[in-house]
Amino acid sequence: MQDLLPSQIIHKFYLSIACDRTERTTLKSDRISFCQKVVMLRLNVVTLSLNLMMLVINVVTLSLNVVALSLKVIALSLNVVMLVTTRHSFITAIVDSGTILQPVPSFESQPEKPKRQTKIKALQGWFEKTQPTPSDFDPDQARWEALKEKHNL
Repeated sequence: MQDLLPSQIIHKFYLSIACDRTERTTLKSDRISFCQKVVMLRLNVVTLSLNLMMLVINVVTLSLNVVALSLKVIALSLNVVMLVTTRHSFITAIVDSGTILQPVPSFESQPEKPKRQTKIKALQGWFEKTQPTPSDFDPDQARWEALKEKHNL
């Protein structure tokens, strides 16, 4: 402190204290900002980890759905195999038994039923479903048979 006046020394000391305060305030705000950034970074890492776990859970769920669908396809295939085997067994049984298959008559070869007319609408559908009476039908004989059956004669 060469030839410095006391007022200059005080002024210099005051400036050093003021600079130290400013530097300390700046350092403190930098530390707070740094801590906030570290906290935000940690939150981002936690969020990323949670998103990754959700993605893994979704992949596992999708895999289980694929397995379930595969099992359903296998079950359907087994049902088809059983149907084919059953059909083959029936055909083999028919062929082995020597049964002669009769052709199914077509609808064209069936005689057309005569339509009975009635004024009662409720009976129109019933008449269409019934068979006509055979030519050798005896109403008295039918009544007698019904009475014998009814009274256990």
